[in-house]
Amino acid sequence: MAGDNLLSRWAIWVDGVGKAGNAKEYTPPVLEVLTSDFQAGDMDMPIPVDDGMAGMESSFSLFGMDITVLPLFGLRQGSRTAVSVRSTYTDLYGNSYDLVEELGGMITKIERDTQDTGSQRDKAMKVTMKLDYYKVVRSGAVLIEIDPVNHVRKLGGIDVLEGIRAILQLA
Repeated sequence: MAGDNLLSRWAIWVDGVGKAGNAKEYTPPVLEVLTSDFQAGDMDMPIPVDDGMAGMESSFSLFGMDITVLPLFGLRQGSRTAVSVRSTYTDLYGNSYDLVEELGGMITKIERDTQDTGSQRDKAMKVTMKLDYYKVVRSGAVLIEIDPVNHVRKLGGIDVLEGIRAILQLA
């Protein structure tokens, strides 16, 4: 049915600090499986083979200058930056659903908007993260969990790397 999953509101937390009221935009990571084409001598055409995933990157913008985010830039000895985004989605009947995204990784870029002679109220600081963890939960159900360090790629509750972990005795 059309309009059964419309974004209503969202808020972001950076390293456990809520940024509601200061968040301007959020760009979720692109999920991409890298592939190679395989074609045996008897095959009429190549077929795609899963070669792992492309690196994940996400970004968010906060109004003004957020001094609690600046020190999180780059490599942090013994820890990684954790971000969570809570969103509400509604359907045409007014029912609301939650979606929680958990992101972990390293802040690799901080860009500030140009300061000019116009209004400064909408100026923001854009933060880009390279991710080493991503999880999406809707109404308590895990939809996606990608944890390359621990060899996990769960999609719809199925861990497609579980067999590989078992064979390599990593589980």
